[in-house]
Amino acid sequence: MSLEEILKDIELRGKQELDELRLYYGKKLEDLQARQERTLNAQTEKIRKSTDEEKRTAERTIISSAEMEALNILRSREGSLVEEAAAKAELYLKNMRDRKDYPEILAKMVEISKKTLGTDCRIIASKEDSSKISAGGGKIFVKEVDPYGGIKAESADGTRELDLTVKAIVSELRERIVSQFYQHLGE
Repeated sequence: MSLEEILKDIELRGKQELDELRLYYGKKLEDLQARQERTLNAQTEKIRKSTDEEKRTAERTIISSAEMEALNILRSREGSLVEEAAAKAELYLKNMRDRKDYPEILAKMVEISKKTLGTDCRIIASKEDSSKISAGGGKIFVKEVDPYGGIKAESADGTRELDLTVKAIVSELRERIVSQFYQHLGE
């Protein structure tokens, strides 16, 4: 073999080895690019899912806050309506003395007191109201019990008391109005 042939053979083998190396590293490069693509896609999907979840969480938080605010506004309005209804009832009752049938109302109060505490009970009423009450066998004591009217009654032995003053009735009615109102609303 001549030098020229040896050089050609070396050149040919070098070319073959170079082609093999190109092929080998080309395949390695494709594998790396494919792996990089998969990793990139996986990271992109992970970020998308995370973003979607954060968005849903933020939406739920905003909706929840809005619902709470709406509920607070509703409760506030309900409270205002209850107060308004109770105030109207209270105003009506506080002007009870001005009604034509007030003496009849006092008579009913005395009747209830006698049924509850006995016919010998003591009736306590203001000076203004005492003149409108018939004792009917019981004793009437004059004492300021309520600026808006009504009576108080005590059993003969003093162990039991019945408060039928306008203030006590207003307080009881206020509780009932509030209770009924909220019950009606489904509370």
